[in-house]
Amino acid sequence: MDNEYYSNFIDASNKAINNSSSGSYKLKEDDANTLPANSPLLVHLANSLCKSIENMDEELARFEKNYTSSNNSIFWATDYNDVFIFLKKIIKLQRARRVRLPNINSSTIFRELGIKYFLKDENLTLSDDADIQFFAVDMMFSDSGSLLLLNQSNNTLSKLTNTSTNIFFATIDSLCNSSSLAEILQQEISYRLGGARQDMIIFKSSPNCNNYLFIIDNQRTNILKDSFLRQSLTCINCGRCNDVCPIYQTIGDEPYNNVFVGPIASITLPYLETFESYKHVPYACTLCGRCEKVCPLSLPIRDLIIHVRSSFLAEGILDKSDRRLMAVMRKISFSRNKLNGARFLKKHLFLKHASPSLRKNRSLPPLAHETFNKSFKKKQNNA
Repeated sequence: MDNEYYSNFIDASNKAINNSSSGSYKLKEDDANTLPANSPLLVHLANSLCKSIENMDEELARFEKNYTSSNNSIFWATDYNDVFIFLKKIIKLQRARRVRLPNINSSTIFRELGIKYFLKDENLTLSDDADIQFFAVDMMFSDSGSLLLLNQSNNTLSKLTNTSTNIFFATIDSLCNSSSLAEILQQEISYRLGGARQDMIIFKSSPNCNNYLFIIDNQRTNILKDSFLRQSLTCINCGRCNDVCPIYQTIGDEPYNNVFVGPIASITLPYLETFESYKHVPYACTLCGRCEKVCPLSLPIRDLIIHVRSSFLAEGILDKSDRRLMAVMRKISFSRNKLNGARFLKKHLFLKHASPSLRKNRSLPPLAHETFNKSFKKKQNNA
């Protein structure tokens, strides 16, 4: 059965890439079967993404060769500033004042770039009838030089071939070495976009348009340096882990103060931003393992978080006050008497040993008036 599904996925993906003269094709939901649960195809997807990240330099070079062979242009951006410098030049060259920007709120990369603020600063207005349009890329396929675009409106395909300038944004980790996996990615990423299978566009080229692609690093190479940690870059941001994480379900987005949230953010945020601002994030985890059970790529999220914590200690990222606080918390955690101590005493110990930077970035949650044992016994007696 899995071989049959795999053949269908390959046929559908090949059809998407080759079935039109422009190399672009809109694939509807009924063009492929639903991926069965616990399928080995997900293992195949995970392996392909891991190989793509492990050999990123080779795969990016292969993608560039295939993508630019259709007269498309690529801009390599180290950070946000590089993106905006080149973007301003393109907008000035095209004399654009109106921009079409579909799905601005559902795109992680648009929010990461702060594209709304850029448009405001440049006095650009949003319009469905514009001569320049921005697209967030869900995946780049190095074997074909094509781009995966999800969650697009019904008229996007015609817009891609008729608008004078198309600008695409992708991060260096949005990379897969096999376009035959497009359908599987469509299904898995669609969870983040509301669960229902999203219509898919695989874009190769549009001869009558100017097509520019920004490939953005923005400190992701900091994660690549660690051979174990780099597998976190294979995350497709489906959002399943957020839905089962007891920490995220309790604290929500706000404490992260970032576009990246949840268990994966506990691994990557300190490297994508600054250690000083986000070194506390890896400790916002109970290591319960629920995230691993639902991850379609079976990422070892618990081990990755433990690895980050160990790295912080080994590399001295945690200062003396952080270490002192951890020592105090460890002592309290291993003592039943201290755990049962008065609420005001626990708060006093936290405020005494926590550094000012930690207190600034993370507020102390309210402490219970009584221990869990007491409250549990009361419930039993009242039952």
